[in-house]
Amino acid sequence: MPGNRTSHVVVLGAGFGGLTFCKQFRHAAARVTVVDCTNHHLFHPLLYQVATAGLSAPEIAQPIRSILSDRFDVTVLLDRVVDFDLANKKVFLEHDTLSWDYLVLAMGSQTSYFSGFVAWLA
Repeated sequence: MPGNRTSHVVVLGAGFGGLTFCKQFRHAAARVTVVDCTNHHLFHPLLYQVATAGLSAPEIAQPIRSILSDRFDVTVLLDRVVDFDLANKKVFLEHDTLSWDYLVLAMGSQTSYFSGFVAWLA
């Protein structure tokens, strides 16, 4: 990290990748901002257990802020990424614009299970 100033690390996504980074990364000259479009981390593989009353919903979903509550250098924003300006190191969100020194992309993926299933039915 450069010089005496505080570097800003922006983490996009609070899934397993983003949360693992935030839990492991510690540097005295850095502040971290996590941006996600939901306010909770959900463990999808156990959704069927909730549907069959084997587990309650809070057992597989936890607020992102509570997961990172021991990290005073981490700020969590509930927002959606709209665009990037890589040359000027900016991330444009629906409600804000963030400047960054380091950018971590951990936005995960989205399944297409149901779209394939619907195509099969047609």
